[in-house]
Amino acid sequence: MIHQKWGIFIAVVFIVSIVTCLSLGITLLYGFLVTLVITSVLLKANGIELKKTLSYVLEGIGHAKSIYFVILMIGVNVALWIASGIVPSMIYFGFSIVNHVNFILFAFLATGIFALFIGTGLGSLSTIGVAIFSLGISAGMPKALLSGAILSGAYVADRLSPISALVNFTTETVGVSFKTYFAKTIKLMLPALFLTAIIYLVMSMNIESTLTDTAISEYKEVLSNAFVISGWFFVVPIVVLILSLMGFKSNLTLGFGLISSILIAIFIQHVPMTELVRFMYSGFHTDSQVDLIRSLQIGGGRSMIEVIFIIMGGISMSTVFEKCGWIKPLVDAVTQNSKTKSALYLRTSLMSIGLDALTCDQTVGIIIPGRNLKEAFLEHNLDEGDLAALIANSGTALAPLMPWNVNAIIILAIIGVPAVEFAPFMIFNFLTILWILFYTFLRENSEKIKVRAKIEP
Repeated sequence: MIHQKWGIFIAVVFIVSIVTCLSLGITLLYGFLVTLVITSVLLKANGIELKKTLSYVLEGIGHAKSIYFVILMIGVNVALWIASGIVPSMIYFGFSIVNHVNFILFAFLATGIFALFIGTGLGSLSTIGVAIFSLGISAGMPKALLSGAILSGAYVADRLSPISALVNFTTETVGVSFKTYFAKTIKLMLPALFLTAIIYLVMSMNIESTLTDTAISEYKEVLSNAFVISGWFFVVPIVVLILSLMGFKSNLTLGFGLISSILIAIFIQHVPMTELVRFMYSGFHTDSQVDLIRSLQIGGGRSMIEVIFIIMGGISMSTVFEKCGWIKPLVDAVTQNSKTKSALYLRTSLMSIGLDALTCDQTVGIIIPGRNLKEAFLEHNLDEGDLAALIANSGTALAPLMPWNVNAIIILAIIGVPAVEFAPFMIFNFLTILWILFYTFLRENSEKIKVRAKIEP
C-alpha cells in the first residue's frame, strides 16, 4: 500500500488536469493521460514497476469490456432513428399538442418522454429541447424557467432510458439487470415526477403564452417536408423499451432498433445505404439550412468513441487508486459511519455527487461507489438495484447543475443559458434525490416502530 499522501497528490493532479482540459476546450482524454503518466512515474519511484501499473490499467478496462460495444451501438442508433424519421415524428406529434397544455409543463413532459426513447440528455436537449426552447422564447416564456423545465425532462434519459450510455454503464458497473434497475428507479422517480409537474404548473400559471398556431404549423411543415412522418414509427422505440423491461440484453434490444430503423430509412425515407453507413459512423447529416433540421445532426459511432475512452480512463484511474489502497479511506468513511439505511443512502449520494463535482464528469461518480459499496448495501438488506438507482439519481442527476461540469458547459454552448440561471429550475433532479432520502428515512423509522410494537406488551 502506497502512502495516502500520494493518493491525495494524484487526486489533485487529476482534478487540475480535468479543469485545465475544460478551460482549454479540449478532450478530457488528455487529462486522464497526463494523470496516468504522473501516477506511473510516482509509483515507479515507490517501487511499483511500469509493467505492474499497466496491468492495473488493463484489469480496470477489462472490467467493463461488455459495455463498450453497447455504447458504440447507442450512438449508431441515435443517428439511424433520426434518419429513419422516428425522432422527427416524435417531435412532430409533440408540436401537435403544445398549444393545448401549459407550455412549461409541456416542455418538461415532452422532453422527458422523448429523452426516455432517445437515450441521451444532451442529445434530447440539442434536438427537441432546442425546438421547444425556440418556441418558448418566441411565446414569451422566462428563459431560466424554460431551460430548467426542458433540462429536467432531458436528463430523464441519463437515469432511466434503456438505450442510455450512462444507464448501461451504471448497471454494468454495479452488476444489475436493466429490468431490476428500472423497477427500482421508476418507483423512486414517480413521486418526484408528479410533484415536479405540479410545481411547474403553479409557477407558470400566470405566464401568458403568445405562441400562435401559425408558428407551430411552420415547425411541423418543416419536419414533414424533410421526412416522412408517421405515428407507426413509435412502435420501434416502444418495442425497444418493452424488450429491455422483459430482461433482454442491451445488444439485442439495440440490434432490433438498429435493424428496424435501417429498414424504415431505406424503404420509407428512401435513404441510400451508402449514406446510412456514413450516418452510422459520423452521425446524421443534412444539407438543409433550416435550424430545426440542422439541430438533428447528432449521433453516430464516432461521437461515442470519445465517451468510451473517457470511461476507460475513469476506470483505469479508479482501479489504480483501489490497488494502491487510496480509495479505502473514502469507502470506510461511508461504510463505517453508516449505521442506518438512511445514513448509508446520504453518504453514498454525497460521495457520488462529490466525485462528479471534483472530476467534472459523471464517470468516476459511478465507478467508485458502484464498485466499492455493494457489500455495504447488502449488509443493510439492500441490493445492487438500490445502489444503482441511488447513484443515478444523485451524482448523475445533479452533475449538469454544476457550472464547471462538462454537461453544464455543453448546455451553455447549445442554448446560451449558464448553470447558475437554469440550475434552480431543474426541479425534477433536485426533488428525486430529496424524495429518495426522505422515503428511506420514513421507511426506516416505520420499521423501527413495528419492531418496538412487537417487543412491547
